[in-house]
Amino acid sequence: MSLMALTFSQTAAAITTKNVTYTVDDQAYEGYYSKADKANAPFILLIHDWDGLTDYERKRADMLAAEGYNVLAADMFGQGIRPTSIEENKRLTGELYDDRNKMRRILAGALTAGQLQGNDVRKGTTMGYCFGGTVALELARSGFEQKAFVPSRCLRYSNWSKL
Repeated sequence: MSLMALTFSQTAAAITTKNVTYTVDDQAYEGYYSKADKANAPFILLIHDWDGLTDYERKRADMLAAEGYNVLAADMFGQGIRPTSIEENKRLTGELYDDRNKMRRILAGALTAGQLQGNDVRKGTTMGYCFGGTVALELARSGFEQKAFVPSRCLRYSNWSKL
C-alpha cells in the first residue's frame, strides 16, 4: 500500500494599494485603488452599497487584485462622508437616485481616476451590490461602453418612507 501526500501551497499575489482622490463639481471624492502585480491587468470599477466606501469594499478590491485585476473602489458620497445611520444612508443614496446626472458625473470622475492609474476603463467592468448595482446599471444606461456591467440586488428608489 502506498500513500501519496498532496501539498497545496497558496502564495498571496503582490498587490499595491492607495487612496485615490478625484474631484467632481468642486467636491473631493476618495476611492481606494488596488493594483494587481500583472501587466495590463483588466480593470474593475467597484461601487459600494448604501453604507459608502468601507473596509468591506477595500477587502473585496484587494481580493480581486490578488486574482489579477486592477480595482478602483469608487466613492459616491464624497471624501470623508461615511453614513452612520439608516437615515443618512437613505438621504445620501436618495440624493443620487433623484439626480442621475450627478450620479453619472461622479462615475465619470471615478472612471477618469481609474484611467489616470493607467487602466483602459472602456475594456473594464463596473460592478456593485444593492445601491452600487443600481449605479452600475445607470452607467450602462448612460451609453458608456465597457466589457460588462455586473449589478447585484438592485433596488429602485421611489419613496424611502414606504420602507
